[in-house]
Amino acid sequence: MTGLLWRWFTAFCVSLLLVGGAQAASAVQDLHRFFQDTHTVTADFSQEIANAQGEIIKRASGRLWISRPGKFRWDYAGADGQVIVSNGERVWLYEPALQQVTVQPLSKSLGSTPAALIAGRDTLDRDFKVQTLPAKDGLQWVLLEPKDGQTQGFTALRLGFDGRGQLREMRMEDAFSQKTLLRFTKVRINRPIAAHTFQFVPPKGVDVLSNP
Repeated sequence: MTGLLWRWFTAFCVSLLLVGGAQAASAVQDLHRFFQDTHTVTADFSQEIANAQGEIIKRASGRLWISRPGKFRWDYAGADGQVIVSNGERVWLYEPALQQVTVQPLSKSLGSTPAALIAGRDTLDRDFKVQTLPAKDGLQWVLLEPKDGQTQGFTALRLGFDGRGQLREMRMEDAFSQKTLLRFTKVRINRPIAAHTFQFVPPKGVDVLSNP
């Protein structure tokens, strides 16, 4: 479960930390424009994961906060909810059902390219093959393919933008043909986010696993 979570999570960090709400003529322009225009993102999300046969094996929903450089928080709703928090240096993965917290450096958690993107280095053209796809389902689409294969935990990442240039959907596929769909609502760009959002103190009594 944890490995699966990190794969789509790091892919989403690539997407949200690359794009923002600025209007643009193409989704590719939105990718590059983010580095100049977008500093914070908040949104609600819903998630579906399907296996290679197209069967839905997991559904989830929650809320996220992102602040460049390197700070983010994912809160998952429900009995199996999880919390993922980064203060820009370390990442905490809290799994209440297991009474367990895993903490490790940001760069080690996300891999070199996602971590670099989160830190604000525009390595898009260096690390990805980027192309515009035909419009579908009322959205404009852009495709990101890692030049080094599965380095980022995915082989293809499709991002769907609405007419205002806001990210509404992300579709990821990994080397095992497993597909993840994320939909975003109530997206807010460049709104203030309280500093304590990106701080995490493990609850009393939980196991803390450190991976230096």
